[in-house]
Amino acid sequence: MIVVGIVSPSGPPASTVMAIARRAAAGARTEIVGAVPADHGGDQRLIELAAAGVGHAAVQRTAAEPEAADLDLALRYLPDVRVIVLVGGGSGHVSTAAAAAAWSNAALVLVDGGSVPDTLPVAPLVLAPPARDPDEAFAGFVAALAVRLDAGLELGRAWDETIAGTAADRVQPGDVPAAGAATTAPD
Repeated sequence: MIVVGIVSPSGPPASTVMAIARRAAAGARTEIVGAVPADHGGDQRLIELAAAGVGHAAVQRTAAEPEAADLDLALRYLPDVRVIVLVGGGSGHVSTAAAAAAWSNAALVLVDGGSVPDTLPVAPLVLAPPARDPDEAFAGFVAALAVRLDAGLELGRAWDETIAGTAADRVQPGDVPAAGAATTAPD
């Protein structure tokens, strides 16, 4: 299972989360964690996710940003988490996701996670999204990588196979990013 969060009520992270979740659901059981507005737009997001096969294990209906404690509670009730993809969120969310990844022995992928605390219990793979992703190529790359990690591939092999499978160019030829190293994803 892949867990994708944080769905924020508005802004680019919401569209990135939605795109990654839709694409990941094509290859693995995917759940989303976060918050959507308690309005027609929020209803539409949940309907789109459900239609794409994405579960919404813990989605609050509020205009407020979800708290790190909400993420923690959701992750405690999801069995068999093998990959956590955290899109956006503050350092509290990063620490919470890292603790959950360490507890469940899951891979942690941070997408535009902002600052990453030095004392995390697991070393995340940090990807910086491009300024624009109109064809969802970045979202597709992250989803394909997450599906491979969910299948049990180690990071280096999952990275190489994702690059080969998406015909992406390496960020730094010959190098696989180390967990914990920030990198800019391929366009």
